[in-house]
Amino acid sequence: MSQFDDAITGLVGESPRERISAIKAAVVDNLRAADSRMRIETTDHFNHSFVPDLILSWPGQNENRRIYLRTSYRIWDLLRDVDLLANDQPILMPLVPMREEEDEDASVLHERTKESRTLVTNPYGLEAFAEGRDTTPIVALLTHAILQGGRGVITTRRAREISGQVAAGFSGARDAAYEATSAAVAVNESNLDPHRASQMNRLLHALWIGSGAPPSEFPRATGAMATLDEEALRFVLEMPDLEDDTFWHGLGFGLTTERLCQLVDFPANANLQRLLQHSAYRLTAKACRVVATPQRRMEDVPRWSITSNTLTLQSPRYRIHFAPRSVIDLPESTSVRETVSVSELKRRAENAEVEVAEVRLSNGDATVAYTSAERPDVVQDDFLSAIAALLSNGFVASVTARIGNGSRSVRCSFDSCTGGGNGNTRYLLSELATVAAPLLCPILTDELIAIRNATHSGVAENESAWNAQRSEGKA
Repeated sequence: MSQFDDAITGLVGESPRERISAIKAAVVDNLRAADSRMRIETTDHFNHSFVPDLILSWPGQNENRRIYLRTSYRIWDLLRDVDLLANDQPILMPLVPMREEEDEDASVLHERTKESRTLVTNPYGLEAFAEGRDTTPIVALLTHAILQGGRGVITTRRAREISGQVAAGFSGARDAAYEATSAAVAVNESNLDPHRASQMNRLLHALWIGSGAPPSEFPRATGAMATLDEEALRFVLEMPDLEDDTFWHGLGFGLTTERLCQLVDFPANANLQRLLQHSAYRLTAKACRVVATPQRRMEDVPRWSITSNTLTLQSPRYRIHFAPRSVIDLPESTSVRETVSVSELKRRAENAEVEVAEVRLSNGDATVAYTSAERPDVVQDDFLSAIAALLSNGFVASVTARIGNGSRSVRCSFDSCTGGGNGNTRYLLSELATVAAPLLCPILTDELIAIRNATHSGVAENESAWNAQRSEGKA
C-alpha cells in the first residue's frame, strides 16, 4: 500500500469538512515529497468545476500552476475539464488509481492534454517519481519539471517508464551514447512544455559536450547554449567531480551572476571552482562588500561559494560578497569598522595601482570633498594631507576610484565597506575585486594577486578558445 493510500484509509468516520481538509493535507504531503521547494496554497473549494483546490508556485518564478482534484477517473469527465480549463494549463489530479491500459478513449485524452499542455496525473504517479528520485538524482529534476510544465497523461506505470528513460539518457549523455540520449530527448519533448523540455535537453546537451563528443552529433542537434535554470545548475554542480574544461567552459558561457545567486547558498565545492574558473572573468555585479575573516593559511587560494544570495570569494583574510542587483542585497558585516587615514588610503591605492578621482574626508560633523579637474589621481597630492590635518579627527569617508584608463569609476564607502555605482551601473567582478576591495581593506600584495587571478585570469585564453570553437562549429 502506498503512503497516499495509508493517509486516505485513516479518514473513515470524519465529518465531510474534516475529510476534505484531510484529503487536501494528504495531497499536499504527497506534492511536497515530490518537490520540497515549491509553495502550496490551499483554497476553500473541493472538486470544483473551475476553482482550483491547490495553487503551486516556486521561488524565483512568477508563474504558478493550479491543481484541480477529482474524486474519480472518468475519461470523458476529464476531457470536459480539459476543454473548460485548458487556458490555465492545469494539473487534473484524480484521487484514485488511473487505468493503465490504453484504448481509444485514453488515447483521445492523452492527445488532448498534450495539445493543451494539461497534465493528468495522481498521487500514485507522483509517488512513482519519488521512488526513482531516491535512486537517481536526475529524477528529482525531472519531477520538478513535470510539476511546473508537464503535459499528457502520466499514470504510475508511465511515471516509472519516464523516470527510467530520462535517468538512462543522462547517463548516456555523459558517455556520448546516442540511443539512450535520443530516447531521453524524446521523452522530455513529449511530456514537458517547450520551455521545460528545452531546459532538460540543454542539460543533456551540456553533459554530451562534457563527454568530449562533437556538439553536432547530439540528437536533434541545436546551436543553443547550455544555459540552465537554478534547479538544473544545482544538479550539475552537485554531480561527482567532473574534470573537463570544455564542459565547464561551455556551461559557463551563458552564465550570469543572478543565476548563480538563485542558488541562495552553495558550498565551495570543486565543480563550482571549475565553473567560475571559466566564467568569473565575464560576470558582473552591482556592488560588493568586503568582510574581514579569521586568517587562514596564506597558501590557501581564493575559493568561490554562494552565501546569502551573493556570489562570494573567500581569500585568506577577507571575504568579498558580490550582489547582482543592489547593495541592499549584501549581507551585513559584523566586523569592527576602523577609520582610514589619508596616509593609509595612499598606501592602499599605491599597492593596488588604483587612481582616485575624489576623496571625501569627515570628522563626523563636517565633510570635505577633494577633487581636481587637472589631475586624474588626487590621492597622492600633498595638499590632501594638509586638508586632513586641518580637519580635526578627520578620516576618509569615501572615495571615487577610476577603473582603468576610461571614464568609468566606482564609489567606495568606508562606513559600510562597500563598493558600487549609481543608477544601472554594473561592474565586472574583476573591477570590484581589484579596484574597490583593496581600497576598502588592507589586502596584502600576494593576496591581491590571487584575487586578481581568481576574477580575471584567462580572459584572452577563454575568449580565443571560445571563438575558435564557434568558428569550427564546436560550440
